[in-house]
Amino acid sequence: MLNESLDAVNGQFNAINDGLSLDRMAQERERRKAFNVQAKKRWEKLTVRLADEISQGHLMARIANEICVKTQAIHLWSQKFHERDNLDRWSDTAKLEDAIEAQFNELDKERAATKTRIPARIETSVTRAVMKAIKTARDVQQIVDICAPSGSGKSQGVAEYVAQVRKAEGFNCPVWTVELTAFAMSKKAILEMIGMACVSPTYEVSNELRAVREIEEATQGRGGVLILEEAQHLGDLKNIDGIHIFNGLRRYVDAGCFGVALIGNGELYEALKKGKGSAQLISRMASFREVIPGCTDDDVDRIMQAWGVSGKAERTACLKIAKSPGALRSLAGVFQRVLREYGVIDLETINAVPKG
Repeated sequence: MLNESLDAVNGQFNAINDGLSLDRMAQERERRKAFNVQAKKRWEKLTVRLADEISQGHLMARIANEICVKTQAIHLWSQKFHERDNLDRWSDTAKLEDAIEAQFNELDKERAATKTRIPARIETSVTRAVMKAIKTARDVQQIVDICAPSGSGKSQGVAEYVAQVRKAEGFNCPVWTVELTAFAMSKKAILEMIGMACVSPTYEVSNELRAVREIEEATQGRGGVLILEEAQHLGDLKNIDGIHIFNGLRRYVDAGCFGVALIGNGELYEALKKGKGSAQLISRMASFREVIPGCTDDDVDRIMQAWGVSGKAERTACLKIAKSPGALRSLAGVFQRVLREYGVIDLETINAVPKG
């Protein structure tokens, strides 16, 4: 009888403890849920700002150097939000976010203190056309040749497209950018650059066949797009074996890895037309080409307005600069130099600085 009474009392005590434990666990889950809601909002805010800063030329590596961390740490942090424990406010992730946020605050203070205002990126007919063509390459999963004169704003269009997609889909979005250079135009070099963009920032090619397979595994079926800036370097088919590189890119498209947006000045297409055995490539490219004639007078007006420049004579001078080699890039360069040296942009100061 006594043992039965003790068992009953112990059962009630354990039931009370179990109930308290379940309550505490439920409360902890709610606290963690609320903490993660706020943590994710902060992460999203910082990654959106990071996308904007990168699109304006403030590279991730520079931010990493200025807050004394490795670029890889920021890259991994930006890819995906991971749920955290309440104690995360003292973790390495929280310290990294505090440092990034402090860096952005410092940038805001520096810009507010700058006497000469340099406007953010300005939307032009060229940037809109470039963005639309890149979207086409991604949507239809084809190679799209995007051609425009030097200095007209192609790179600005690329930067804006990437920024918008990152803000909408996150840094892990399947949009990759590679800038070709005359110093690295071998098959291995280009595979390594694509691997660094699509697989890992620290990617290295030890075996070309393995590299092809690893890039396929990282990109296949994701509906992405590979943006190749300075694509005209592929046009030197005789000296750099560019036809084989181009065929390699076509294979990725056929394998369902990504569409390809070639950003250049049209030299690649012309070289393919003159080359032998490239009829199939030409036929595919001809269906998806975006030939942009260059900047318009309306683009110049938009840039003048953004920089606070007005006047009929000033407009005539600006149009002349924009129609010369270098186009809108030259115009923006003149404005920057004028502001730095004279503090005001008008006809006299525009005429005072040397032109290219």
